[in-house]
Amino acid sequence: MAVESSPASFRSAGRVLYVLALMVTASNAFAQRSDSPREVDPAVALTGWRPPEIPLTEAQKLVRDLGPLQEGFGTGWATYTADSPMPSADPRDFHGAWATVQKLETRNAYDMYGMATPYTMAGAQTLARRVKGKKANKPYANAGLRCLPPGPIWQFEISGGIVAFQNENLLEFAYMEGHGRWNVALDPALLPPESQRQYMGRSLAHWDGNTLVVETSSFKQDLWLDTDGTPLSKNGKLITRIRKVNDGDRRPYLELTHTIVDPVNYTHQWSIVRILSWQPSRAKLAEYNCEEQVGDPSGITDNGFRNDLDSQP
Repeated sequence: MAVESSPASFRSAGRVLYVLALMVTASNAFAQRSDSPREVDPAVALTGWRPPEIPLTEAQKLVRDLGPLQEGFGTGWATYTADSPMPSADPRDFHGAWATVQKLETRNAYDMYGMATPYTMAGAQTLARRVKGKKANKPYANAGLRCLPPGPIWQFEISGGIVAFQNENLLEFAYMEGHGRWNVALDPALLPPESQRQYMGRSLAHWDGNTLVVETSSFKQDLWLDTDGTPLSKNGKLITRIRKVNDGDRRPYLELTHTIVDPVNYTHQWSIVRILSWQPSRAKLAEYNCEEQVGDPSGITDNGFRNDLDSQP
């Protein structure tokens, strides 16, 4: 996926080396690219390299034929006054209020380098079922429509405001949408037992320099990564690298690189980038009643949506 607002994603030496490595391995059969035009990717601007024109697999053709992506909405960058509170200068301190900059991804059709999502046929068929159900006005009920935590990636996408709380052993992201929580432990003793699967997964982190590396697994159910239903099986894993950046023009942000590891749905791991802008005006999260949001103030029901939970191995 070409990242609309994050050229800084490729400024670090490690990222440059990774792009150069992709140039060497561009003939890899897994590296599939859609034949749809894409805007210039930061990797292209940096190195001149472009994804190779390799024919799509049958699974990727199935996804392509689902039709064009819908336009999403985005928060955009915040503007600050001279007296606006700013985040700590400590690169390991994520405290404060943030919001997603990019437009909502209705379908994660590309990775961070513009390659088409590497579906297995099982993964493509799961997405196709969900998209076709929506088009036929017989949609499937995802976690959000059941007022359940939707998983770390989609929770970042749909939230109007995000507040980070942190100490040396624990990082917590609190979201306005659904009053969700993503708890990230640096101390393994703070994790629930492995036998207790979680809607948001069990997330254990460690520092790699000033980048926090979070591994999340043991999901309670299969997840949607976006509104169309790009799948993650409950036995899949997310690896999220979080770093704090200040590009020098008073636009501090968090860069989150999510790597999806899920052999059920994808032929190999793939990554996307999300940018959270510093937005101190969103530090107070609004009241949110999930049942009212889904149209049933008396309680949670399916509201005519078909059950889509536990639909995969």
